[in-house]
Amino acid sequence: MPNTIHTLAPTLATSLKSVRSSLDLSAEIVSLGNRWSLLWLDSLTAASGIGLEMWRFLITGTPVERPVSLLADSLDGMEREMARAMADVLSLPARRYERKRHGEAEFLKLFCEAPPCQCFDETGKVLLDLPGMRLIDISKEETHGIGNYTVVFAPRAGHHSNIAERVALFMRDSGLTRMAIVEQKCAQEIPLYVEGRRHHEDFEGQVTQYRTILETLKEKTGHPAHLVAVCQPGPLLMATLILNPHLGKTFGSAGAPMNTDAERGFLSDFARTMGESYIDLLTSALGARVPQGLPGEGRDIYDGRLQVLGFYILGMPQHFENLKKLLADLRDGNEEAAGRQMAFYQWYNYSHDFPASFLRDTYKKVFVRNALIRGTLEIGQRRVSVKDYPASVPVWALGGTQDNIAPCGQAIGHVGLIEGVALEDRLVLCCDAGHMGLFRSRTVLDRYYSRIIRFLLERSDR
Repeated sequence: MPNTIHTLAPTLATSLKSVRSSLDLSAEIVSLGNRWSLLWLDSLTAASGIGLEMWRFLITGTPVERPVSLLADSLDGMEREMARAMADVLSLPARRYERKRHGEAEFLKLFCEAPPCQCFDETGKVLLDLPGMRLIDISKEETHGIGNYTVVFAPRAGHHSNIAERVALFMRDSGLTRMAIVEQKCAQEIPLYVEGRRHHEDFEGQVTQYRTILETLKEKTGHPAHLVAVCQPGPLLMATLILNPHLGKTFGSAGAPMNTDAERGFLSDFARTMGESYIDLLTSALGARVPQGLPGEGRDIYDGRLQVLGFYILGMPQHFENLKKLLADLRDGNEEAAGRQMAFYQWYNYSHDFPASFLRDTYKKVFVRNALIRGTLEIGQRRVSVKDYPASVPVWALGGTQDNIAPCGQAIGHVGLIEGVALEDRLVLCCDAGHMGLFRSRTVLDRYYSRIIRFLLERSDR
């Protein structure tokens, strides 16, 4: 049901496949010629070896047998060493050519072939299977030192939810051993009707499911969970906590558009320039409907491939540098560096479709209205504001100075508006990283998430 970005331009993908096949064929032809050359050299070496053995045979039993035999052994060893050196010299250009062509062919795979299925590397137990998301337990199997779960809410941003996995595993392996991840489903998996009632996968529908998740985790341990929002879930998770303060031990967000008034950013500026009607027009003009036979049959959706394409355009300079480096690593045989970047772009190109109602609602309430911060957010019959944040729940926030999705000011700009929380129960961090670096960079994990983990452990129920 998920799709991949290369299917947006099937003709181009077919052409790139042809180029890729040509590169592989060229490399194989050169490789075959190289093997024939080495076979010829081996034949000469073998013939020379036969000559030395005949010489050894002819002088057997004569007074000079031992000196001549030693000389023959020495000549044989020197010849073999020279043959190996010559083989390396002769085959070097061919091997270099072959490696470069295969590297270029591997690079083209990103844009003409479907990437491997994206899923969580850690096999976990599904605790809840809700209409729009799954709660997956990836806790360590040991006697836990703390009673609280830490639950990481992954974003719905056109990609698979395993963007949150690295953060979750780092936190789990650093002491927060009770760990769960909330996986967002592709829109094609989300049923239009649940138990005969119309299911709304909008801002309020997400908050309702978030509450169910937090209730489940508290029931399992008797303690509220540490809440962690990766990117987009930040405002929704905070709204859930404000409505249900007994369900959160701490609240934190990384790279989240928490306060879109705090700093100008491309997405918030664009949204306010275009106005609310833009998203309605966009989802109508470029939207689709889930076809028959799928769980989400009949649901209006927005193509996740277009969202991924938009991210490519938004971060084009960085993507250009990344892909240029990837191509160079593949051509030069730098397998470790190339493998990391390939894995990232295989994830990046593997898209999830949006429920159209979710995209419209979050666009308007987060990027245009900044409703939670301005106090105009309505959920059910209640108005929700950052001013209502529970004073008993410690808060942390992490932003990146190079983030062009949720600039650092937007990611941390809500903390100063929270009233009642003691200064020692606030942690605000800003690092030199882009949006993806906040969730993937080893440096960010070591320098910043380690501080967040200490903050949470110190406030956990033992």
